[in-house]
Amino acid sequence: MKLHTIQALRAVAALLVLVYHTRAIEMDAIARKGLNEAPMLSTFVQNGFSGVDFFFVISGFIMVYVTGKVQPRLATAGAFLFARAARIYPLWWLFAAIMTAYFFLAYGGVPFGAETLEDGSRMMRENSALHLIYSYALLPQLTVPIHGVGWTLVHEMHFYIGFALLILLPRRFLPLGLAGWAAIILLGTLTGLQQPTATDYISLLLHPLSLEFLGGCGAALLICSGRRFKPMTVLVVGLIAFVAALYLQPYPTDFTLGWGRVLFFGIPSILIVYGAAALEAEDRVRVPRSFVVLGDWSYALYLGHTLVLSGLRRIFDALAARLQGTFLEDVFTIGAPGILDNLLFYIVGAVGSIVFAGLVFRLFEKPAMTLTGRLRRDLFEDTNAQLKPAPIKAAIW
Repeated sequence: MKLHTIQALRAVAALLVLVYHTRAIEMDAIARKGLNEAPMLSTFVQNGFSGVDFFFVISGFIMVYVTGKVQPRLATAGAFLFARAARIYPLWWLFAAIMTAYFFLAYGGVPFGAETLEDGSRMMRENSALHLIYSYALLPQLTVPIHGVGWTLVHEMHFYIGFALLILLPRRFLPLGLAGWAAIILLGTLTGLQQPTATDYISLLLHPLSLEFLGGCGAALLICSGRRFKPMTVLVVGLIAFVAALYLQPYPTDFTLGWGRVLFFGIPSILIVYGAAALEAEDRVRVPRSFVVLGDWSYALYLGHTLVLSGLRRIFDALAARLQGTFLEDVFTIGAPGILDNLLFYIVGAVGSIVFAGLVFRLFEKPAMTLTGRLRRDLFEDTNAQLKPAPIKAAIW
């Protein structure tokens, strides 16, 4: 059974991040030109990074859902981990390679952490190479990966490895394992070891964002076991809380990068995912096919939209310069008086990002999934069937 609501929520999460970065690029373009026009969208969109919190909750939900029939065996855990890595790495490597090529062509090398500037050029070259290795492997490091949005994938791979270890437990002990994982995170905060960003293995292990993943796991356990309590009410409460947080949460600080995100966006996301999935399990909701398709494209949309938006901004600047002195100059000058330039940038940016994501999905991501799926079946023939979801039980609440 494919939960269409979950795919639709993946689409919503990707669109939130898309609009968030569109606004950020719009603000940067305005600042670079020395203009003072306010961005077209304000408070509501500046917290659009919360789409990432949605993604984390959904990831946790999917992990529990797709492992409903697993047996506590090492081969099963290996098959699960291979499947998740095969889903993440191929498309990530494509975009990481694009960004690597861009930095080498534009700047003669890749960026590296500011802490390396105190060393000589030899050390900078070594650290740049190490930065690439850590980026492609999605390992924690002091700076963001070569493609900035990849920091979330570092958390994702951490989730997958941790959950693969929990697969080694009998299924009835999974809730206890998840609770123990949450307790470790809470203990890290109480002992002062938790950091705003995950720059090493300890801070990654103890980062509060893992609680969003664990919350998604908990929601799936409830749904699959039939424990569904007033899903429509839960969904509405989650939506109200999420929208309120979009308006009211302060701009990111050390607190909001960690626990603030969990409280303001993680908990509402858990409620939304639980309510929406429970409604579908009870056949009380229908999702437009367009959102399901966009959900399928969401990973490509997440990784590709910043490239499209950055390229579009340069195209707008070039057109504005070429059309200087005509009435069309202001149309392509982001930050010019009026709303037309801003509206055009948002619309073209959104459409272009979605079309690009669809092409990447069909031409690269889907063939890669087919290829890695065959390889997984060859490598883990005996455990492949155990990675299929278990039937969702009838409601008992």
